[in-house]
Amino acid sequence: MRLTCPTTVELEVPMKSFIFHCPFACAWLLLLSAIQSTNVLAQGDQPDAIPPLSYVAPKTVEMLIGVQITPGDGNVIETSAQTVFPTQWPEQTVEVVEANIPATVQYKFRDLPGNNRQLLFFMPLISPGDPVAAHLKVRIEKSHIVGPTETSQFVTPRRPNSTIKQFLSPSPYIDSNNAEIKRIVKQIDASEPPDAWKRVELLYDWVRDNIVYNKGELKNVQQALRDRKGDCEEMTSIFVALCRAARVPARCVWVPGHCYPEFYLEDKDGKGHWFPCQVAGTRNFGNMPDYMPILQKGDRFKVPERNEIQRYLADFLTSKKVVGKRDPKVVFIRQLLGEDGQLPSADADGLENLQETAPTSGRP
Repeated sequence: MRLTCPTTVELEVPMKSFIFHCPFACAWLLLLSAIQSTNVLAQGDQPDAIPPLSYVAPKTVEMLIGVQITPGDGNVIETSAQTVFPTQWPEQTVEVVEANIPATVQYKFRDLPGNNRQLLFFMPLISPGDPVAAHLKVRIEKSHIVGPTETSQFVTPRRPNSTIKQFLSPSPYIDSNNAEIKRIVKQIDASEPPDAWKRVELLYDWVRDNIVYNKGELKNVQQALRDRKGDCEEMTSIFVALCRAARVPARCVWVPGHCYPEFYLEDKDGKGHWFPCQVAGTRNFGNMPDYMPILQKGDRFKVPERNEIQRYLADFLTSKKVVGKRDPKVVFIRQLLGEDGQLPSADADGLENLQETAPTSGRP
């Protein structure tokens, strides 16, 4: 948005906009059953040898990531733009296959803690009548995640390292110190769950049983608990807050138009694992049958351009000076190509456009 200073324009685009629907739950259940049966047969009488997580049925998708700026009736001077860029995860590989970058545009990557990354653009001058479009084409291989069949071995981390410990603390919109959150955890613990896995699953079921899926403006945990309503962001935030209050590390995972949580437990050998679950949409606990590219993981980010801790790595644009009477038009692009543009994601709402458009505000 345009700030009060007439020589600066800043723009932030919220991640929360587009939701997808998952129509292949039955096929996933058949695949899950087959994978788990195969693992058991292959290992014979040694179930402990089965890895906690399996990555199966990989699918390759291509995606455009970038920005398009159409100037108004004057020059746009010293413009910087930033957008989130997908990275490697156990369930995902990322390869840049093409760069469509005009000579007037500079770009680079910025790596952030937690294995997250931003794509940064800089344009010294954008002249009227000369729009700029810059994007990278990436090839992403994404696998479904199949969770463990033997879950009693997992325990809550006793001495998490500093990297994991950050996922036990409150973050923007996720107040794990909230009194109602603590009351719910105490209520779950009073039922004496048999192990750590079942304890987390009871927290998960509490969210699904007590929070009604409802699209709307973003709420913090306290507001969502009060209303007993929310979409994937609120439901994910409540689950993450419950886990953290229960001393189980947890974080948000962001894909185009959707988010879901992961929780962290250690196996009998003391090795930690992140397990996904779907709180909004088809029930999946410890599994993730989703091909949507992972954009970022986490919910507590610090970037140089902002003083406050950020909930996610939002699109952001700033220009030193904008000349003329009409504002430039800005479009941040995250577009799945071809048939992949119809990729379903396991949420509770319908398919909408993947390209996120960011109109600028009025002049000061």
